[in-house]
Amino acid sequence: MTSRPTEALIESLAAEAGPVRPLAAPLARATRLLLALSLLFAGLIATFGDPDALAARFAERELLMAAETAAMLATGVLAVLGAFALAVPGGSRKWLAAAGAAALTWLLLSSTGCFALVADRGADGWKMDGHADCLLFIVTAGAVIGAPLLWLLSRARPIDPAPVALLGGLGAAALSAFLLIFFHPFAVTVPDLGLHLAAVLIVITAAALLRRRALRPA
Repeated sequence: MTSRPTEALIESLAAEAGPVRPLAAPLARATRLLLALSLLFAGLIATFGDPDALAARFAERELLMAAETAAMLATGVLAVLGAFALAVPGGSRKWLAAAGAAALTWLLLSSTGCFALVADRGADGWKMDGHADCLLFIVTAGAVIGAPLLWLLSRARPIDPAPVALLGGLGAAALSAFLLIFFHPFAVTVPDLGLHLAAVLIVITAAALLRRRALRPA
């Protein structure tokens, strides 16, 4: 048996192959996206945000607000960085733990703020100050952020798309919730927090369901 057919096939494939432009390092690609989102967020907040209302809403709770906002932003950033890292072979799954820890911190701090309102307001602390527009905001913003994010992740053709999609969905949802803070005219009560969490889960679930179409394995 001769190896000529195999060699001919290799020669044929080599002759037809075009130049391939390698992707930049995962963290570099993630950083570029995050910088673009930062500019977008800054423009939206500067144009439509109400800093006076934000300050009044968190009066005497500034430290908690800063910690909660930092945890929310850390969740989004770590999840996006982790999604890009896991989209290529050899990416560490420690990114899942890091983003999960940040998300848990965000949830605990948000819950602390909500139950502090219950202590201050009594039964009124259990009433919903906001409305379903918050859910719509997070879901819509999550889709706007998630669409280009998943497209960029798909270029790496991840072999295991599930964790990539989950982190991508978490990142888009957390960044959307972070943006919502600057446009939410009400203090977040326990029912409001539940509505926000539902919106976050919708975005994550959508990303997970779309992973086979948007993140086809190599």
